[in-house]
This record gives sequence, structure tokens and C-alpha cells, in this order.
Amino acid sequence: MHLFKLIPFCLLTCAGALHAAEYPIGAPQHCGGMEVGAVYLQPIEMEPAGMMRPAAESDVHLEADISALEDNRNGFQEGSFVPYLRIAYHLQRDDSEQLISGDFHAMVASDGPHYGDNVKLDGPGRYQLTLQVSPPDTGHDHSFGRHTDRETGVAPWFQPCELTYSFVYAGTGKKGGY
Repeated sequence: MHLFKLIPFCLLTCAGALHAAEYPIGAPQHCGGMEVGAVYLQPIEMEPAGMMRPAAESDVHLEADISALEDNRNGFQEGSFVPYLRIAYHLQRDDSEQLISGDFHAMVASDGPHYGDNVKLDGPGRYQLTLQVSPPDTGHDHSFGRHTDRETGVAPWFQPCELTYSFVYAGTGKKGGY
């Protein structure tokens, strides 16, 4: 009898655990003391409006999941999100001349913080994704500073790096069909 009372509770508490289907883009790579994993999923709705291409005009939502490695020299704990990075992307279908470029935005979703953008692709096919990962900006009001003194300081920011991934895009399926 008590089992039937638990069913509505389980349905309510487990409903938030459903996530959109993410499709991995290659294997995670290392850069500047961080692990950079790339995925895509169906385009997403975003707040604030206008931050990126509307979902209705996009084919995918590209993401870079970036976390600190154990040997991170900039003070980030292993597995933690690394904020304030500048991430530029370039996408090209193998049999096309069209280059798709843009910048990822920092954002948060039900599975945690990441960098991403809604993107209109050049149709189905094999793509090359290049991510240019740069350290936080310096010298303006929204800088992400670092301690440099002997007692509490961390290493200088890493040098920008470029990572390349390959993947086949055949669609993301029907929204809500996951």
C-alpha cells in the first residue's frame, strides 16, 4: 500500500533528472591545465533573449564543457568549472567551403555551467570543429584577476590553445523525444 503513495513522489523528483540527449564530439582534450569536452544537442532557448541565435533558427547547440585538471596551476580545484574563458569556434563540413564561426558564451543548464552557442550548420555530414581557448581577459572592468604575490599567488595564465574535433552530424532528433 505504501508503495503506491511513493509513485507520485518519485515521478515528481525524477522528472528534473531528464536531460536533452547530448552527442559527443570526439574525445575530451587537454589544454592549459583543463579538460575540454565538446558535445552538441538540439538548439536551446536562452535568457537573456538575443544572447545567441534563436533556437528556431538553429540546428544544434554546441557546448564546450571545461573543467580543471589535477595539475591546474591557476588555483582551480580538479573537476571545477573554469570561468571567464574566451572560446572562439570554427566549424566546417568536410565537403564544403562554408566556414561557420562564432564565440561561445558562458551559461548554466541543469547539468551545470559550460560554454556554448546555438549554431546553424551546413546540412548533414562530417564536420571539423576547432575551438580556440584563451585565458580570461585582463585590463578592463570585468577582468578575472589572479593573485601574484608569493603567499597566495597562482601561475600566469596559460597560453591560448587550439583544439580540433571531428564528428558526423545527422540531426538531433525530435525535440522532447529523449
